[in-house]
Amino acid sequence: MKYEPRIGVERRPRSYIVLDVESAVIDESGHRRYQATERYSPGNDNNQPARRGYTRSEDPLTCPRWVFQTIVTASIMVLTEHADGNLDIAQFVTLSQPDHDERAIVAGLFQLLQTWPDAELVTWAGMVHDIPLIMMAAYKHGLTLPRGWRWLSFGGNDPARHLDFARIVTGGFKMKPIHLAEVLAALDIPAKMTAPAFAVTGFIYAGEWDSVQEACECDTIGVAWLLARWRRCHDGRADIDVATDRLLRRIIELREGRGYVAELQARRRRFLVEAGRRAMAA
Repeated sequence: MKYEPRIGVERRPRSYIVLDVESAVIDESGHRRYQATERYSPGNDNNQPARRGYTRSEDPLTCPRWVFQTIVTASIMVLTEHADGNLDIAQFVTLSQPDHDERAIVAGLFQLLQTWPDAELVTWAGMVHDIPLIMMAAYKHGLTLPRGWRWLSFGGNDPARHLDFARIVTGGFKMKPIHLAEVLAALDIPAKMTAPAFAVTGFIYAGEWDSVQEACECDTIGVAWLLARWRRCHDGRADIDVATDRLLRRIIELREGRGYVAELQARRRRFLVEAGRRAMAA
């Protein structure tokens, strides 16, 4: 991606939409229709796979695959380029059960995308998770992508409009896949501040929606922070200290009361002390 404007053309500030969704199999009617097409009757199978050569967890007849999942939460952060080269948070929106069903969540996402037609999408593994789930929901509920975003219907693999950091940090998925939390830990960026990834499905089935929303927002925050680091590689004005303080301050303001805010407040206090020491030593 190029940051240099064309000669004689003033470059507009860039905008980014950082997105994360959470999902689970909460409506099994579709999976039962699939079982019916395969003439499969669940019955008492003693926890055995339905077909030879499968383990139970691999057999789509007994273990619904991703296509039968329902989106229950979406966290969306809109970031705009500041004149100093860093990022400002323009919007931080979470759409989630119990207040919104899947249709309302995806329709709300599309409405937000419509207001930012030139933005770049930013995700972690969005090409292999978030975008396929969103498009399946669009098919299911008869939703139309807004203008400027219909490229998502082809898989969302446009490297100029979609910064999928799972693809970027692995050289186009050529290196061994890794978890977002590994990358964030290596860069000392806060990750999974309220719960580990494996706990989220349990929160969904238990209807603990505040916990689901916090987990989803934590991933969005981590990816936004990763985006700030990535931008420094392209724009020398994008000072890491300025970006760190600005993101911390704005998230604390916008998400007062969330379970992860205390950790971000403590991190910001430490950051300001360390920045003051560096300034005095300079």
